[in-house]
Amino acid sequence: MSHLPQHRASQYSDFGMRLRRINSPAPPHGPATYAHQDDYYIFGLVESGTGCGIIDFKEHSFLPGDMFLIQPGQVHRLVSSESPEGWLLLVDSSFVGSAEKNIFDNFALFASSFRIDPQRRTELLHIISLMASRTDRLTDALVKATTRRLAEVFIGIVAEAVRDINLQHTRHSKRQLEIVLAFRRLLVDHLAASRKPSYYASLLNISAVYLNEVVKAVTGMNVTLYIKNEVVLQAKRLLVHTDLTVKEISYRLGIEDYAYFSRLFLQATGVSPTAFRQRNLE
Repeated sequence: MSHLPQHRASQYSDFGMRLRRINSPAPPHGPATYAHQDDYYIFGLVESGTGCGIIDFKEHSFLPGDMFLIQPGQVHRLVSSESPEGWLLLVDSSFVGSAEKNIFDNFALFASSFRIDPQRRTELLHIISLMASRTDRLTDALVKATTRRLAEVFIGIVAEAVRDINLQHTRHSKRQLEIVLAFRRLLVDHLAASRKPSYYASLLNISAVYLNEVVKAVTGMNVTLYIKNEVVLQAKRLLVHTDLTVKEISYRLGIEDYAYFSRLFLQATGVSPTAFRQRNLE
């Protein structure tokens, strides 16, 4: 079984950035019809037409005026499109500052796409025009530096829009969101070490009861269910992205009883790990 394709931003430019025009069902170096992962951010601006894609195994529809954000590590593919026109900006994570990253991580708790307001849409298209006019002169160090700054401004404007959407759609305190985001990051790094809520509460220096209250308030799930869902998500990525056996994936996720892992996966998805792999690699 072949590994799921993984792209690197360095493939597209020598400084980790690529601007692509969307004008076909499967634009080169953009969301493809096969499932894959990237180690960079993809910002998509839809000008006209429609589309439907899968981001981390959830379906998202895109309409004119929509922006979508695919973060590093997320498995994604294009399902269908109808006369799409727009732009993709692919950037290495070094282009995204810590403040913007926190905003995007917060947004990922709830969505992957949004309707951008007309003023910011106009600003983004103007910046895209400035970047596009420089693409044939990127061997020049000064032009390259200017283009990078333009990309960072683009990302900053998107972050502004996402922040405003976050504020409109959440009633949670800044402290609650900080705890959930910190918990999510710890979960990614320590999932194989422990699936116990108390373990993560200890790392966050809060009680397990309080962690459970905050996670449930923000996500609608208690900590135990959230951890199980993360196990299933990581398993899905490994099933599609690697040729590891189900037993090896179970061990990698810290579950020595792979029969239990298979039952957990089946219960959460309705299909066995093997069936899920076959379905997503067809």
